[in-house]
Amino acid sequence: MGGAVLLGVISLVCVTDLVLAAFFARIAGRAEQTVGAPPKTGGVDPAAARRMARIMFVTTPVVWLVAALFSFGIIPVGNITPITF
Repeated sequence: MGGAVLLGVISLVCVTDLVLAAFFARIAGRAEQTVGAPPKTGGVDPAAARRMARIMFVTTPVVWLVAALFSFGIIPVGNITPITF
């Protein structure tokens, strides 16, 4: 596999992950605004949604950085052709 393909695919996954993290953060904020309202069936726990968003916001750049290190050949892997300039 080429390093450029790997980095492109991982970048797409990371962008999607960040969008989902923003969605979870938005859900947590919306759920806290309705505190005091009657509970809905299948309601969202704001603390759990915020925790998941925080985990996703922190781990996504780390995953992308590791993929970039593999793609540019800084961490050599046998089956990945590094990106060269």
